[in-house]
Amino acid sequence: MLWPDSTTSRMIRDLWNAIAAEGVPSMATHTHGRHQPHVSLTVAEHLPVRAALESVAPVPPEPIRVLIEAAGVFPGAFLFLACVANQQLLDEQRRVHHAIRPFAVGPWRHFEPGTWTPHITTAWALTPQQLAKALPIVLDRLPMEGWFDRGGVEDGSTGENWTSP
Repeated sequence: MLWPDSTTSRMIRDLWNAIAAEGVPSMATHTHGRHQPHVSLTVAEHLPVRAALESVAPVPPEPIRVLIEAAGVFPGAFLFLACVANQQLLDEQRRVHHAIRPFAVGPWRHFEPGTWTPHITTAWALTPQQLAKALPIVLDRLPMEGWFDRGGVEDGSTGENWTSP
């Protein structure tokens, strides 16, 4: 996964908090509450951390510009920030995905190169009323610009993460 620089991360966290302040669950309040803004380059049911980090280091090799110009909703009412799929971002996703393929158990098909939608999850399992409340808050803060300047592996169920060397 890719994590944004501290300024971009703060903008996204402020957005999550603004949504939560309106009584809508966001990534600020979801599950363990330790979520960090990120773009997942690949997702699997199980991924050996050490093998994955050794196979892809460093992630990213150089900072990647991020531009967020739109919001979207995946099935299941997952509200997300849509990252512009620039060539550097697409190349890094393909590189990481192929490098960890031998270690990934149960990789998610939506993260295959060519089908992947670069995004930062904002909230999930929202009702239509919650979406109607959250969407204007998101759109009010767009566009956002920044950098993905570090990467690694995160266990989404615990929030524990390991940074790429």
